Amino acid sequence: PMQLLGAAGAGRDWPEGRGIFHNEGKTVLCWCNEEDQCRIIAMEDGGDVKGVFARFCALSDAVKAAAEANGKALMYDAKLGFLGTCPSNLGTGLRASVMVVLPELSKDMRRLNEVCEQHDLQPRGSSGEHSAAVGSRWDISNKQRIGFSEVELVQKMIDGITKII
Repeated sequence: PMQLLGAAGAGRDWPEGRGIFHNEGKTVLCWCNEEDQCRIIAMEDGGDVKGVFARFCALSDAVKAAAEANGKALMYDAKLGFLGTCPSNLGTGLRASVMVVLPELSKDMRRLNEVCEQHDLQPRGSSGEHSAAVGSRWDISNKQRIGFSEVELVQKMIDGITKII
């Protein structure tokens, strides 16, 4: 809820201190001062997870370098990892996800959740958290954010989704 985010100082520079910056192909973007201070999103149709992850890493490095060039630093704690407004994103904050159509698992939500849980994954509906899976299309992502590197989390997502499919 915005009341909690507002109490934490989120949105205090509204509307001047926010925006979305993206490449020409809109396959990588940086969303500044929405719910998170900085949300980096890399995406594309198809299965080139390595290419998507490379774009994510390149933009992450560029944001860090830009902050440091201006005498600033991203909020980071040696024990907790990157710090943001949402406690569920402590650690790397990375949510690696794929959109997949799972018609048979969509018939049994208990089974879908059970299978995802076995692989430390989380199912979300077609339009994100708390939405329906239109056409049995699910957004499946890593559940964990803390205690793993970005590479480990992406690999866990790849391994889990491969077994689910």
